[in-house]
Amino acid sequence: MPNRYLIVGVTAVAALLLYIDRVCISILADPIQMDLDLAPQEKELALSAFFFTYALFQIPIGSLADRFGPRLVLTVSIVAWSVVTALTGLAWSFGSLLVFRLLLGLCESGAYPAAAALVKRWARPEERGRFNSIVLFGGRIGGAFAPALTTMVGRSLVGVGVAAVVIGESAVNWRGVFVLYGVCGLAVALLFWLFVRDRPQVEPDRSTTPVASPPTSFGRMLKLVGGNRKMWYFGTLQFCINISWAFLVTLLPSYLKDANVEIGLRGTIQTGILLAGCVGMLLGGLLTDAVNNRLGPRWGRSAPTATLMTVCGLMIVLVSLSPGLLVVVTALAITSLCLDLSLPSLWAYAQDVAGPNAGAVFGFGNMLGNFGAALSPLLLGAVSRAAGWEGAFAVCASCYLVAAFFGLLLDASKPLDAAITSPQTDSVG
Repeated sequence: MPNRYLIVGVTAVAALLLYIDRVCISILADPIQMDLDLAPQEKELALSAFFFTYALFQIPIGSLADRFGPRLVLTVSIVAWSVVTALTGLAWSFGSLLVFRLLLGLCESGAYPAAAALVKRWARPEERGRFNSIVLFGGRIGGAFAPALTTMVGRSLVGVGVAAVVIGESAVNWRGVFVLYGVCGLAVALLFWLFVRDRPQVEPDRSTTPVASPPTSFGRMLKLVGGNRKMWYFGTLQFCINISWAFLVTLLPSYLKDANVEIGLRGTIQTGILLAGCVGMLLGGLLTDAVNNRLGPRWGRSAPTATLMTVCGLMIVLVSLSPGLLVVVTALAITSLCLDLSLPSLWAYAQDVAGPNAGAVFGFGNMLGNFGAALSPLLLGAVSRAAGWEGAFAVCASCYLVAAFFGLLLDASKPLDAAITSPQTDSVG
């Protein structure tokens, strides 16, 4: 039987790949725009499109993970998004690029709901924060290194296969990057299938979620989750967070370009900011477990989220005042750190209240959150053109402060509904 730390480690590797394939386009957006002759609005729509389908399919594919097991669902997802990533390197027009980005969002949408369901099955309640932070850390490491790694790979592949795009003094083979990342993903899918199993022989949290409890039928679960006020607090919180967070992985390079930062340095700055989040992700699991053990389920999940979102909002208020580049980068790094400190608490909250439907419940919150991420480049791009980047940062600050308010309303002391955590008479299927 696999060791549960091996399970969570391999899942973290899958999350690392997930974010590399997702974030790499932000640093390649300008070469792609030049090569495909895209208007600024078309570039922003391509960046946004991924998050729309990624959000839309969170609940359906999360439910599939609850029903058929996260191992199968996540393996199929990795294969699918890797193929689509490789195909993105063949894009020949705005329309084809948009289709590939929509498909990538669909294929990646099941990853985190399935991972949440897997952690739910393998982690004891008192260690969910730590296990969640390891998986999330993998994703954040991938996202943090994606800009610098993509810049290095894109330059290294110049002259290989297809013509490069030259921006200033730099040449980048953006097509080759996508193809190479897609091939690497197929290897990760094989690794995941070989080493991961759906559940241990003895359920670690069987006192709260018996192995025999089936997931609720999809229609009943959707009604219970969608009709629950706490779930809308949870989803609205993530919607607001992601409007602001998505800036870091979509429009930050564009902001740095407008600040006359060279393309290679843009990748380094973006990587540095996202690496601060990796530190927060590692510490966030320890934080949420410690606070939850001390304050209990009512405040143990909500207090860290509300406090850290307030700090994020204040940092972005500082950025909106247009200080020097060093201050902006430092404030954004602190924001990234605090945001990722809070995420293990959000995952643990969903697992605490979900019963046997962790994939679907997590998917509901992640769905609304990624609708925010889909809106982000469109909204912030439009505001930046109308009111400058200062206006865009003011929007981000407001969103973080609203998220802090909804963070206070989270209450993990009770399941969503007795019907969702008890064995059902509904048929499974």
